[in-house]
Amino acid sequence: MATNHWRTFPRWMLEEHETDIRLNAQLSTGRAAEVTAQLQHDPALMPVLLKLLGDPNTALSTRIGIGVVMEDLAGSDLLQQHVATLGKLSQHPDVNIRADACHYLGLSAAQTAIPFLQTCLQDRDLEVQEVATDALKTLDV
Repeated sequence: MATNHWRTFPRWMLEEHETDIRLNAQLSTGRAAEVTAQLQHDPALMPVLLKLLGDPNTALSTRIGIGVVMEDLAGSDLLQQHVATLGKLSQHPDVNIRADACHYLGLSAAQTAIPFLQTCLQDRDLEVQEVATDALKTLDV
């Protein structure tokens, strides 16, 4: 007899997981514009996007979609509100996540991103250092 274990999870946990799956599917299939529109309508989805960014197991196609969304959000209040999370991601163990976070910190156009980027200038990986340098130039530092 099959047991429906999913019925034991609180509904909010299922909804959060469904949102992860939906955003991941949209991003990995070239529908980043839909995600951008959803974020602009419901900014509470931004932590889900950042969670995908911070997961080393996120597929490259999804990461490319995240990049498109971040470019669309460049300089926006929404992106600026998440500088602290991006700053934390700029210290992630995975070099690709650190480099992406540095790039997105530059896109934020927020002065509060500068200390995070300055820290990344000392990163052990040359790529992260270069991305941080470019991001600081974007911020006119």
